[in-house]
Amino acid sequence: MQGKNNKKRNIVRSVSLVLITPSCFSTAAQGQEISPKPKLAQLGSAATQSPAPQAIEPEESNASLDEIVVTAERRETNLQDTPVSISALTGETLTAIGIKNLEDFQFFVPGISVTNDSMAIVNIRGIGTSAFGVATDPSSTVHYDGVYISRPTTSYQDLYDVERIELLRGPQGVLFGRNSAGGTLLITSKAPSRTLEGTVALTLGNYDKRTLSGTLSGPLTDGVRGRVTLLRNTRDGIYRDPVSRKRYQDEDNYAVRGTVAVDVTDAFDLVLRGDYSREDETGYPSVRESYPAEFAAAGAFIPTRRRDLALNTQPVNDVKAGGVSATANYNFGGATLRSITAFRQSDVAQVLDVDSTTLFLRDITFDERSKTFTQELQLLSDAGGRFNWIVGAFYLNERGRDQIQIIEPGRLIAIPETNVTNAYALFGQATYGITDRARLTAGLRYSYEKKNFAYQVFVDRALAVGETPKDSWKSLTPKFVLDYELSDDVLAYASATRGFKSGGFQLGDGKPFLPEDLWSYEVGLKSELFDRRVRVNAGAFYYDYSNLQVVQFVNGVATTTNAGKATIKGGEIEFTAQPTRDLNLNASLAYLDARYDVFFDQQVSLEGKRLPNTPKFNVTFGTQYGIDLNSLGRLTLRGDVAYRSRVFFKPNNDPRFGNGDYVLVNSRIALNLPGDRWEAAIYGRNLTDTRYATYRTVGTDTTGVSNPALPLAVFGEPRQYGVQLRYSF
Repeated sequence: MQGKNNKKRNIVRSVSLVLITPSCFSTAAQGQEISPKPKLAQLGSAATQSPAPQAIEPEESNASLDEIVVTAERRETNLQDTPVSISALTGETLTAIGIKNLEDFQFFVPGISVTNDSMAIVNIRGIGTSAFGVATDPSSTVHYDGVYISRPTTSYQDLYDVERIELLRGPQGVLFGRNSAGGTLLITSKAPSRTLEGTVALTLGNYDKRTLSGTLSGPLTDGVRGRVTLLRNTRDGIYRDPVSRKRYQDEDNYAVRGTVAVDVTDAFDLVLRGDYSREDETGYPSVRESYPAEFAAAGAFIPTRRRDLALNTQPVNDVKAGGVSATANYNFGGATLRSITAFRQSDVAQVLDVDSTTLFLRDITFDERSKTFTQELQLLSDAGGRFNWIVGAFYLNERGRDQIQIIEPGRLIAIPETNVTNAYALFGQATYGITDRARLTAGLRYSYEKKNFAYQVFVDRALAVGETPKDSWKSLTPKFVLDYELSDDVLAYASATRGFKSGGFQLGDGKPFLPEDLWSYEVGLKSELFDRRVRVNAGAFYYDYSNLQVVQFVNGVATTTNAGKATIKGGEIEFTAQPTRDLNLNASLAYLDARYDVFFDQQVSLEGKRLPNTPKFNVTFGTQYGIDLNSLGRLTLRGDVAYRSRVFFKPNNDPRFGNGDYVLVNSRIALNLPGDRWEAAIYGRNLTDTRYATYRTVGTDTTGVSNPALPLAVFGEPRQYGVQLRYSF
């Protein structure tokens, strides 16, 4: 397309990709001359690429924003030319802001909420689910290195050796397909390098925080490169038990990831990946916020300090997860065939003190095991020209089993279950340049899913009920996009997309819940102004949401029902500026109005109530400034502020189960010595020590009966600070 070919832009390799451009990480971050982006046949996989060419020291007058490369269309494209609502951050930016997991990520990127309730509950623009069990699936999904992650219990892991994270807002019903009704997170690990390099990093912080990581990357033989990263992370618990002297909400995990990239021939490349992680922690315990007099009368110990938590049962959150994958690319000349084959396995063991006191009222144990095999085939046309297309097929087989036990004085309820999911899909998408500036994109995906479910309910070890139901669902999800270049640096687009999430079965119930259906209508504008010193991207959307799966917890057990309809509307605007070579500014604003149209809860209409965990406003602001110290190196100062408005955690919007407005402040000061081999930094996260709830639910009275007047809360991380040292070679 002539309009796009006339753009005098340089594609920065994904190592430099940022939405919040880290201009001050090195003196050569801006204005570098980069060779043109290669064709898709040369791209293959991110792990096969050469590192960015040597950067050139920019002049002050040439300060401008870096190009941003994303993979939302299953091929590398320029963010500003991609008519999808996307945010992207690099691993370097994650470190600078203080993001170490998905919960941290939500505060500094618009349009996403993540709740840690013993698993990662991802809501994108108000769409997500807290249902758990092997016969349920997330509504907003996570992909690691192109591989779909089926279990949300394994998504809440440390983010390490990350190349970039992309947040795709809105239903991804064609190219990412499986149950991505709200959107998806694409997490890409760093690729093996073509020259020998490595990094050793150490973090020491309060609560006896200790993190040690090491990476070694480089050529193994001619045409073969490897990369391996090790991580060990420990931290004392946030909460102290005055009775047992134990600590809760701690960190104790290790992880390893290895990648081998092979250039088999000029036309064929292969990337092999393997990863494993282990968490042996107490998780995020529920905290009782009030202790009426009857608790002391019943013999319960009453904590008196803010971070005291006395329990009769120690919480457990043990997660073992890992997998292997192979990504192969073969170019035929004009088109590339890509195969992504993956196997993942997870083992989760959790223990919860549901009453959150030293009394024995109710405990819950939950065990889950899952094995998932996925195979995806893609055939992509080479990039360039007026007509670009992709067709593909996807298959998933997941075999899972879990068991929940509700342990009360004089009663034991055990619900074991198994499930086998087989999911199939065919998809295709094509983009045609109608004129030099206008493009039309159309796509379609056919999905078919079948679940074979079996469960039993034991009361005091006697079988009470058991069933082996099965069901299947199918859907056609189209996508239509029209985009138009208003100028070489301004792109406008409008889209209509359908999203689908399959039905499923909940714990101890043989009746399936229905699939979700969503139509999304969106308009957006992407612009770069003032000689690429300012980038402003904005979008507005309207969702028509049917049969949404609503989860409520009764005595610790999830109950899923289908609401009739909901309407979600809102928008996001993101601003990034590079006024000078040394100064970078970023800000974002998200507005979300998500309400039920038709939903009855126990014969009570919830029309007009807000969907759970949907803040009306989410605002972020960040600034980064670099100072050259000549022979001493370079000093980088960064500060970030995130504001989130009130949310409710229950569909009825009961204010007892919500959280008010709050603000989080992070900062980091880093010194890079000459040569950029050594970096020393001090960091602070949640500097104001704001106490905010990430979830609230119903607690129990002294008899073990659920009582909404006694809510339990899961709180986010308190103020943390420390030092970081890094050596690179």
